[in-house]
Amino acid sequence: MAKRKHSHRKPSSTAKKGKKSTAAGSSFTNNLLTGIVASVIVAVLMALAGWIGYEAGKEQAVKKYEKKIVDYRSDIQKLRERLEPLKQKPAKPAAEKKEDLSEIRDYAAAGGETSAAKPAAKTEVSLKRPRLAIIIDDVAFASQLRQIEALPWKITPSIFPPTSRHPDTPKFAKSLKHYMIHLPMEAISYNHAEKETLTTKNSESEIDLRLRKLRHWFPNAKFINNHTGSRFTADAESMARFYPLAKYYGFTFIDSRTTPKTVVPEIARLNKDPYVGRDIFLDNKPDIRYIQNQLKKAVRLAKAHGYAIAIGHPHPTTLKALAKSGKILDGVDVVYMDELYGLIR
Repeated sequence: MAKRKHSHRKPSSTAKKGKKSTAAGSSFTNNLLTGIVASVIVAVLMALAGWIGYEAGKEQAVKKYEKKIVDYRSDIQKLRERLEPLKQKPAKPAAEKKEDLSEIRDYAAAGGETSAAKPAAKTEVSLKRPRLAIIIDDVAFASQLRQIEALPWKITPSIFPPTSRHPDTPKFAKSLKHYMIHLPMEAISYNHAEKETLTTKNSESEIDLRLRKLRHWFPNAKFINNHTGSRFTADAESMARFYPLAKYYGFTFIDSRTTPKTVVPEIARLNKDPYVGRDIFLDNKPDIRYIQNQLKKAVRLAKAHGYAIAIGHPHPTTLKALAKSGKILDGVDVVYMDELYGLIR
């Protein structure tokens, strides 16, 4: 038998194309599925991460809130504990601040209360009715000024220059017609010196600058008296520098006489001015009866010489004593310092 020959035919081009198309479709499907799965996984992971972050944030917020609640409750408890004593008994009133009689302490340190101090040198004045000027030193606050103005007498306030502790003195001085400047000067022994206190070491230019500032702050002021100053007013060179400069800026110096060794009478005479100084400290002791006795002394001096000058401080005891002293002051005219100085001059 003859062997049949097998014919080997090549696949047609159409068959080849079909195989390629099937392979491509399978690859696309696989890629698509892979992409979808990857997207799903990413989405799941993101959702999981977001949930984990949310839960962590939520837990942190809750802890923070709980801490605030604890702190709040603690504050409330502390407040209750502070308030509890008030329910049981009334609160004690605040202790009254100890009166600081600065010039008087300076005067005592300088030997004014223990030595045989001479009375103030006085220019005699003949008047139908004697006159008494009452100066209240150490005025630093508007509240003190209101208390002084409430008294039924012509009282002359002597006002501190401004400092950080009492910065508004020039402001309330603007509304005043009658007042003085209470200028801090060096003391022999005083531990609470005001800022920019004039000392015996100050040069003429430094004193000039201080006085220029005072004139700027207090354009209408006519008089200066010393706050403390037992060392400064007893030092001839210092007063010789200060006095003519004060006159140059239009100030008249009234000696508070915080030392029996004051040289102001001699300096005033050298400058051809009458000497004007304190006769009586009213409140050496913060006692109403004592203050009224000092007022009686001042009235007697006024009747003997035509006038007198008394100095006190803006303390409750002093102001109460003045308010209750109508009968004592009935025999004199209580006048402002500028009204009195015009007669002496």
